[in-house]
Amino acid sequence: MRVNTSGYLLKISILLTVLFMFSWGCSKKDTAREVGEQADTTSTVVETGGQTIEKTGTIEEGDLTDPNHSNLPYDAYTFEASLGDKVRVEVETEAFIPLLKLVEVSTGAVLAEWDSEYPMGDALIYVIAGPGEYEARVYAMKTGSGEYSLKIVVE
Repeated sequence: MRVNTSGYLLKISILLTVLFMFSWGCSKKDTAREVGEQADTTSTVVETGGQTIEKTGTIEEGDLTDPNHSNLPYDAYTFEASLGDKVRVEVETEAFIPLLKLVEVSTGAVLAEWDSEYPMGDALIYVIAGPGEYEARVYAMKTGSGEYSLKIVVE
């Protein structure tokens, strides 16, 4: 006697597919609910149009130096950002040739650079890949020093 297993396997396959689709649909709803809850916790940033930080500073002797970038002096400004936030960092100075870096504080990783000698646009622009604390750094190139204005916009 021979048993027809193809019909049996087809029924098992359909059952497993239905179970998978059901469980995926449930997890998708949970994820949407979690995203909604996260959106509620960050809604102040969205509703206010983000945050803007405006600072003035001076690159001078005694500032921090970056051993990974020719020991250039720099000033650093930290801020919080969330997944998907667009960060725009602008600097204005006539005292020195500026360089901007965006650094992830927890890892020290340099995420983006903007060099005024070889600009790709008029500012450093970066979309945040994960929530956390970030640092905008202003460097003075070629042993420069002096005053500057900095603007950080997080949207």
